[in-house]
Amino acid sequence: MRLGSPRGIVLFAVLIVWAALPVRAADTSIVVLAPTATDDRLDPSRQAVAFWNDRLDELGVDAELAEPLVVVESPVARALENYARQVATRAVGLPGGAYEPAPPAALTALDGDIVVLLSRQDIMSFTWPMPRVSPPRYFVVIRAVRGPYRNDAMVSRHVVAHELGHALGLGHNAEPHTLMCGPCQPLTAVPDATGFLPLTDGDRTRLRELHGRSVSPPDRLTDPRSGR
Repeated sequence: MRLGSPRGIVLFAVLIVWAALPVRAADTSIVVLAPTATDDRLDPSRQAVAFWNDRLDELGVDAELAEPLVVVESPVARALENYARQVATRAVGLPGGAYEPAPPAALTALDGDIVVLLSRQDIMSFTWPMPRVSPPRYFVVIRAVRGPYRNDAMVSRHVVAHELGHALGLGHNAEPHTLMCGPCQPLTAVPDATGFLPLTDGDRTRLRELHGRSVSPPDRLTDPRSGR
């Protein structure tokens, strides 16, 4: 499906990415906090995890993202929403180190290498390495989309997949029609056979460098444009 419609503009909002080591995908656990059991971003989140596991398998790396643990109406959601707003409104203009907003105990106490908050707020989506936390863990915030694009699964799954890519160690690339683009040209971007925008050769090389190869890599070749 072509992203040649206004909804594509929503796909790649401004994203915050802070330099940090990636999580080790071989045993990466994911916790997803959702405001309701019927949140329309839940299925796209699962699709994004499946997308990355397929790509990691194709690359022959010894890495896999675990099935997300979904927590609905968590009592810690308010604290995480407050932290998300703090990061989104302050972090862009702040240097790293001691100035980074510290993660609340409610966040660090969650048993997940990647904590995904399906936010109630219409703020920018971002991936944020939890400051002063070792081993590396990530806080991923997916914005609440308002208006006509609210139920657009294509937009949601691309946003989640893009953010998980950062947690796996990928930065933005200069190819405007790819998943990890920055800046992007969503109006002319076309998903490949996977239903997602493609990775670049550089993305694949980076993933191999970060996560290594398995003992018995797949014997199929990876098409850098199709993602298959």
